[in-house]
Amino acid sequence: MTRTPADSRRDGRIGRRELLALSGALGLTSLAGCLDQLPGSGPATVDGDALAAVVDDGAPEVAETLPVDIEASFVAEQREVAEAKLDSVPAPFDEAEIPNGVIRERMNGEYEAAGESISASSGTGTAHERLEHTTHARASAHEVQTAWRAIEGDATVDDLRESRSTVDADVDALTSRWEYVGDDPVRAAIVHAEIERAIRGARNWLSFRERDLEYAAEQPLRFGDVAADVERARTSVAVASYYFDQFRESLAREATLRERFAAARDALDERVRTRGESLPEEADDPTSLLDRDVGQTAGVIALDDILRNARWRTEDRGDEQETPSLAGAALDATGTLVYLRAFEALRERLEGGDDVAVDEVDDVAELRTDAIDAISAAREADRNRLVVDAVLPRFARELRWIDDQISRYEDDTRVDFAEREAAGYVVVAETCRAVPPVSADVASILRGDDA
Repeated sequence: MTRTPADSRRDGRIGRRELLALSGALGLTSLAGCLDQLPGSGPATVDGDALAAVVDDGAPEVAETLPVDIEASFVAEQREVAEAKLDSVPAPFDEAEIPNGVIRERMNGEYEAAGESISASSGTGTAHERLEHTTHARASAHEVQTAWRAIEGDATVDDLRESRSTVDADVDALTSRWEYVGDDPVRAAIVHAEIERAIRGARNWLSFRERDLEYAAEQPLRFGDVAADVERARTSVAVASYYFDQFRESLAREATLRERFAAARDALDERVRTRGESLPEEADDPTSLLDRDVGQTAGVIALDDILRNARWRTEDRGDEQETPSLAGAALDATGTLVYLRAFEALRERLEGGDDVAVDEVDDVAELRTDAIDAISAAREADRNRLVVDAVLPRFARELRWIDDQISRYEDDTRVDFAEREAAGYVVVAETCRAVPPVSADVASILRGDDA
């Protein structure tokens, strides 16, 4: 992707960067700053419609999975709960049922969202993804059901208090029987991290205050909001309990892994700390991150973005002794180490002479292809699949968001706008390339291979 003045002469064009370089060589320092203000000149542009067409082939699917057996019957059971809630209300609501237009629109919107999630839970995707759809459906359906019951006078704040108390007891019951057990520390860490996340989520959903309940007594929408939080907590506990039971039943042998996870957390935290110490400070001018002259290219913008992610992750690691977080700490460290490795790789690439620049639509297409190739290579890695599968989706899914932004362009589009969007593809490429080697290191530490 690196272009030289000779390249421009060969294709009969001279780009903005070549012109700026030429002005500097001639000592015309004012030309660079005034270039866009010259009569008949302006910011360089590309065909926005052609730019939007770059994403026409769609993005690769990277499925979210969990290494436990999720039975179709359990997914169906959660879906039936949501369907029963929707069947209990006369939705979609009309003006006679709910005269207030704001309330009616909100409740019909939640009714529609629940229906969409129910449909998605019956469609394609992994069992884990289908189950996630049912949990969304249950929350939305419960919000509609309880808000309607509040309007009808059939639900009270005391009902909400009782529901919260019941679910809170369910969380306590789960945590009292849940243990860090397993026969493979890597698989166990991924499953237990999901259980940890569910428990923390349930506690958070149940943390509303008494004044929230008092307000809910007078506002049907707020009543539905609070009730939905309780339902999210209830669903989180049910799913986490199911995961734990399914996982435990699958074990060939059962070993206690708390000490192994604690040792891995400490080792990974030390690695993150050590690697993070070599990071430069964030700069107002990202080009200063490099030891050579290069403009504000897509590569430089991406380098700055990766640096920011790496810095806040290394500086805000939270309470190392927080529980439950022993298993999740390994996956959190994996994400941080991915950003650290990606930063080092991209900076080396830029220092080596590759500007990673955008001058035309084909450059954007090339950067997108590079990102897709990196996703595919990570997805096809034949080692340490469990860790790769656990962390790759969060990095790969960013490509869809960038595609969505670029698909909106039309007519003449400024090159610098396109370059900023394309920087996202560079981030995706570099982070996804880092996933397999980092996953290998994390898996080794979890298993204690380096002990």
